[in-house]
Amino acid sequence: MTEPIRARVNGSPISNKDFVNAVQGYAMELHRKTKEHLDADELAKVEALALEKLLARELLYQEALARGLVASAEAVAAEVQRLMANFPSPEEFVGTLAKAGIDLGDYQRMIRQDLTVNLLTAQETESLPEPDAEAIAAFYQEYAEQMREPARARACHILLKVRDGNKEETRRALEALRERSCSEDFAALAEEASDCPSAARGGDLGYFRRGEMVQPFSDAAFSQPVGEVGEVVETPFGLHLIKVLERKDVRALDLAEATPKIRRYLLEQQAARHLEQFVAELRGRAKIEFCS
Repeated sequence: MTEPIRARVNGSPISNKDFVNAVQGYAMELHRKTKEHLDADELAKVEALALEKLLARELLYQEALARGLVASAEAVAAEVQRLMANFPSPEEFVGTLAKAGIDLGDYQRMIRQDLTVNLLTAQETESLPEPDAEAIAAFYQEYAEQMREPARARACHILLKVRDGNKEETRRALEALRERSCSEDFAALAEEASDCPSAARGGDLGYFRRGEMVQPFSDAAFSQPVGEVGEVVETPFGLHLIKVLERKDVRALDLAEATPKIRRYLLEQQAARHLEQFVAELRGRAKIEFCS
């Protein structure tokens, strides 16, 4: 059966499948819910955004190919491995893609396209001028209240995945590990028992901000006492024991500390404006057909 087409850019198709995946992604990113739970107005805006983003990506991708820019197979493999490392196992990663209706081959194709577009955008923006000290200082003064380092926590954990629906058995196994942690080294227990890739580091996840982990994990990490192993926490990844190693409160940044962040932000804004104009120029020269 022929894959339905949403649009064509200079003859190259944008499939309806890619469009649906993009809509789902932006629905989750902007509204924290699937597209099926959006109201009519939200859905219309998300669909318009998804289509515009897909058109822009295809225009940039075609321009990259015209310039001889193509992401290498090694770069694609490295990016897939980096993303896969965020999951308890490669099987969990592939399973999550499958639930979204994406097979690994399609995902690798999307990654190659994205990395190729990144090569073009880097080439297009590498000569943009650096913001000067006056612009940085003016930005700092205008947004001084926002020049803060957010609260952070550093934690290690033991993750046990729930297999064959045996949640209570998994919970009992974690409770036994929690008892052992009273007299044994938590990092050694994590290395021995955890199903998370962080087990190789004694379960250490490093520093993270509130909201960077799934909510039940984040809530525990920012509330339970430092140095203690907390109660069992359930997330979509499984069941966890969490030991908070350190927490750092919100802290105001002086100009010197804020300068790298401000410089990066101003450069990103300048690059975004440049790329918006660049895409508009590409679109003005392109043949774009919308399919019903």
